[in-house]
Amino acid sequence: MKSLGEWMTNFYWQVGVDLGSSNIRIYTKDKGVIVEEPTVVARLKKKKNGVQRILVYGQGAKDMYNREPKQIEVVAPIWRGTIADMEMVEALVAYFMKFVYDIPSAYPKILKPRLIVAVPGTISKVQMRTFRNIFSQIGVAKVTLVESAVLGVLGSGFKLEESSGVLFLDIGGGKTEVSLVSMGGIVLSRGLDLGGRDFDEAIINYVKMKYGLLIGINTAEKVKIEMGGIIRGRDLESNLPKSIRLRAEEVVEATAMLVKKIASLVKLILDEMPTEMTDDVLKRGVILSGGGSKLVGIDKYIEEEVKVNAVVVNDPEYGVVRGMGELLENKDWLARVKLISGMN
Repeated sequence: MKSLGEWMTNFYWQVGVDLGSSNIRIYTKDKGVIVEEPTVVARLKKKKNGVQRILVYGQGAKDMYNREPKQIEVVAPIWRGTIADMEMVEALVAYFMKFVYDIPSAYPKILKPRLIVAVPGTISKVQMRTFRNIFSQIGVAKVTLVESAVLGVLGSGFKLEESSGVLFLDIGGGKTEVSLVSMGGIVLSRGLDLGGRDFDEAIINYVKMKYGLLIGINTAEKVKIEMGGIIRGRDLESNLPKSIRLRAEEVVEATAMLVKKIASLVKLILDEMPTEMTDDVLKRGVILSGGGSKLVGIDKYIEEEVKVNAVVVNDPEYGVVRGMGELLENKDWLARVKLISGMN
């Protein structure tokens, strides 16, 4: 028989939000991922009556990048895992939360939703308050902040009751974090302002220097995902359109220095971790997640550098949101994470 509290959960949405530098993903209990869009907006440059009008959200805004008319600008309000433009983030979240409210339900959702929000393990107290304020402003009853690494480990198939350590490497769009996680909490965490976008920029600079060809960020991202292919851009000498074929080996060469920095961050955590956890890490290896871990060969390079096995989880870009799903479907686990994280 359900308790009154359990019965009341029928009347509000239980939601998980992964608000990353590159993408926002929203998960609802019993429905799964209902929103997956780039964390980008297109807005008018000029304010009207002190208000900046947003024209397009998500993928539509991303597609406009470097194609927008001069009176419009495309902005990414989350930068390096932190909130760079609070007003734009609030508008973005409010827009996509409407999709949650429009979901058909067997029970009327008359109460305000309750959210789990993924945050970096290296987040400051100021940023914590900012995240809470944003979601409070859009009518959320309760916000629980949980470290992305804890969610990512849970979404990678590990259980909270396990006392052994997991070395978790999350390569996001604008930030990379290496965390040692045990029993649903973070033992050690270090971050680096580097991610998938930096891989894209590195490819742009490589093509510019080697071939004298200027390409856009969306083209570079495509090349990174496909590990090469035919790319089109503007020849810097003639200013005319030009096409070249970029090989996979060249993509590896273009991003090599950045991958080396990530490997050095893993080494730092290995040097600092408690001796008692050495055996756990050697058995399991380094667990790679986040969209940046899909770069072909990055796991092998890290493995060679740190002399520890490296494993990329299935569908790594969904690791954090899968962890949210696990917590929302298992209230006992959620209570345990809240207790450990101290973010009630």
